[in-house]
Amino acid sequence: MWRQGQVPRDFKDATIVHLYKRKGNRQHCDNHRGISLLNIAGKIIARILLNRLNGHLEQGLLPESQCGFRRHRGTTDMIFAARQLQEKCQEMRTHLYTTFVDLTKAFDTVNRDGLWKVMQKFGCPERFTHMVRQLQDGMTARVTDNGTVSEAFAVTNGVKQGCVLAPTLFSLMFSAMLMDAYRDEQPGIRIAYRTDGHLLNSRRMQAPTRVSTTTVNNLLFADDCALNTVTEEEVGIL
Repeated sequence: MWRQGQVPRDFKDATIVHLYKRKGNRQHCDNHRGISLLNIAGKIIARILLNRLNGHLEQGLLPESQCGFRRHRGTTDMIFAARQLQEKCQEMRTHLYTTFVDLTKAFDTVNRDGLWKVMQKFGCPERFTHMVRQLQDGMTARVTDNGTVSEAFAVTNGVKQGCVLAPTLFSLMFSAMLMDAYRDEQPGIRIAYRTDGHLLNSRRMQAPTRVSTTTVNNLLFADDCALNTVTEEEVGIL
């Protein structure tokens, strides 16, 4: 498959089951999550591709602010970071405006053509990108409900919920969107820090140290996003 650049159709197609989100009216489709049931062999191929993709992206390509779908990171990291921002801004008497964003149908609305371009921009090899694309392009799906299976239909947008690649592909796309949004403007909370002092050595801490500055403009966990600014005007820019 790797040499030929093709995957069997069975590896692409999916049977979709819907799971109630336990909120809202059961009769509304928006309150259900579609999960793609996939071919086992195809899932193994996807796992191999995911391991290679993660190894590439964890070389500093993904922003530190994204803690979703990444090893040794979780919700507690973002909760801690958010609390620290609140406490430090209060100590320094600095305004803090946080806008919380939760994307609707995040996985289903990923533009595939844009995704392939983003993968190339992040340095993914052309053949690797082609193999990931092969698992998505030309796929069809059927929906099963109470033992009844629908006719097959084409799926031309989004990534498959149920595929191990989907969370990382979404994270990659979302990160690229935010990088582009902050390309011209850099609103956020500016933090000065130093790393060449000894915490418990008061003499060294009082000596001149090398001070670095970073800007915390967003906190991310999967499709949940907190955008941080110090003025109302910057909120409007975002």
